[in-house]
Amino acid sequence: MDTMNVTPKAGMQASPKITKTKQPMASSTITRIAYGCNHLESLFKEVKKHSITNYTLLQEVIHNRHSLIAQTPKARADGRVSICLTPTYLCLQCPSVHTPEAREKHWETKRHCFSVESRSGCLYCSECHDFVYDPLLEDIRLQRGKKRKSDDLSNPEDARLVALQASFIPCRAIGLRGLYNMGQTCFMSVILQSLVHNPFIRAYYLSEGHRTADCEKESCTSCALDEIFIEYYSSEKTEGYGAVSMLMASWMGAQALAGYQQQDAHEYMQFILHALHSENGGTSDSSPSSTSCPCIIHQTFYGHLTSTVTCDKCHNVTTAIDPIMDLSLDLRSQTKRRKLDAADPTKSADIELKECLDRFTAREKLPAAEYTCQKCEGGQHAATKQLSVKTLPPVLCIHLKRFEHSKAASLKIETNVRFPLQLDMWPYTTRAKSAAAAAESKKGVVNAESAPSCVYELSSVVVHKGKLDSGHYISYSREGSEWFQFDDSKVILASEAEVLAANAYLLFYIVRELD
Repeated sequence: MDTMNVTPKAGMQASPKITKTKQPMASSTITRIAYGCNHLESLFKEVKKHSITNYTLLQEVIHNRHSLIAQTPKARADGRVSICLTPTYLCLQCPSVHTPEAREKHWETKRHCFSVESRSGCLYCSECHDFVYDPLLEDIRLQRGKKRKSDDLSNPEDARLVALQASFIPCRAIGLRGLYNMGQTCFMSVILQSLVHNPFIRAYYLSEGHRTADCEKESCTSCALDEIFIEYYSSEKTEGYGAVSMLMASWMGAQALAGYQQQDAHEYMQFILHALHSENGGTSDSSPSSTSCPCIIHQTFYGHLTSTVTCDKCHNVTTAIDPIMDLSLDLRSQTKRRKLDAADPTKSADIELKECLDRFTAREKLPAAEYTCQKCEGGQHAATKQLSVKTLPPVLCIHLKRFEHSKAASLKIETNVRFPLQLDMWPYTTRAKSAAAAAESKKGVVNAESAPSCVYELSSVVVHKGKLDSGHYISYSREGSEWFQFDDSKVILASEAEVLAANAYLLFYIVRELD
């Protein structure tokens, strides 16, 4: 095969390297271009000389850039074709797009001379000041929108080889890492795991909602949590993580947490939410329970509870609205009822979460000694009290009151509470209670079809095992469609049945639909 190199004279545009080859289908000699121009030839040879891998990578980048920019015109909603009248140029050496004027400035400043024109996908060389023809890039341009043979796994043998050579890394950088126990710190670990796997909190920190570089607070809890998110979602590590910064920030934030004694997970959750409130734009002139705070904690966890008290004598109704960040449900009364029904073998000793919520929002009689009616001129009369949820938060935390403390002793209620994967909170809202009361007074029926969607999906479960003073916390969190158990530094795949059988202490539900 004969090769002819053409060297340009001074002031002339660089001519392409020409290779002449005999073709079997024709008696004449057909010229074939090996490279678009000398500059492109130098680029390919320089990359190929240093590393075959880099050369392959460059080809892949060029193919992807061509496929991205050389798209066929798309039809608009009215049926007309939308075409860009002014061409733009996508640089092949960095991810930037330029007008013709900016393209030349980019060449002068960055010395990136190769770009692809948006309408045709043709290659432009700024050093040649002209479009150039390159066989590799031309093949890619003509194949735009078509599947390449290298991507086609329809061949069963190819698919089998790919499956044999591929390996699944279960944890990778998707937040599935445990936390080392640094001395009775399991109460902290389970709350941190629930925050790490909370989609609202995760989105806030991964989008740099809290910028550690700009934070001037010493021992900042939010900076420590940001550090955990960076570790969990930026590196493919599977071993446990030591949350030293979070432990120190917790000790500095609350004296009661300092030391290596076991703490209550619910109390720690209240502490960290209050701390994150103040460190993420929370209003400083009000308490963390303010109704107008724009911080991520309020937007995620806070709702409102309505308390109505009706005087039995004059029927005067007193209403109070209080902010809440969790629902604390009593188990003692339900447990006593189960003990009374123990003689009936048809009744289970377990409690349904629905029963606890029904009890929480049921009407309760107040003795005259506990209520003073303002309308009855300060007279003390019996009254009826009822709680309901006025505003539901995006993330609903339910606290099952398992620990009781008195002067005589402290005890733990071990009664199992059965909870669902999906929880409808509509029956416990103020609107639902008002509609039920109106229907009752008119002896009508509540229209269930008019109820808005208040369905929640289970997200995390915190479990306390063992005795009150020597127990251990573990948690379960959902990642996608799978459940995982977090036991300090251990992360284990769990089944739905295992999660639903857990003796829960804290339940985290996430709303299915946002208004």
